[in-house]
Amino acid sequence: MVAVDLHTRLVVSTPEWNNGNPVRILNAHVTAGGVGVRYQDVWAHQPARVTTVAPGFELDLISGGCQAGRAR
Repeated sequence: MVAVDLHTRLVVSTPEWNNGNPVRILNAHVTAGGVGVRYQDVWAHQPARVTTVAPGFELDLISGGCQAGRAR
């Protein structure tokens, strides 16, 4: 998947974040400079991080998360 498709609660991985270990997307929104993303390791052992990436930045989808109590 690519960054422009990110949304809250997705679990993704990319070598550039958390040493390639899964992270949970806490917030993602398109900005003039790319896609602003706030993410945290899935175990919440580290503080959340904020970054801006290109809309085409590629990530591996691990889990679709949950929305309104239903699995996506």
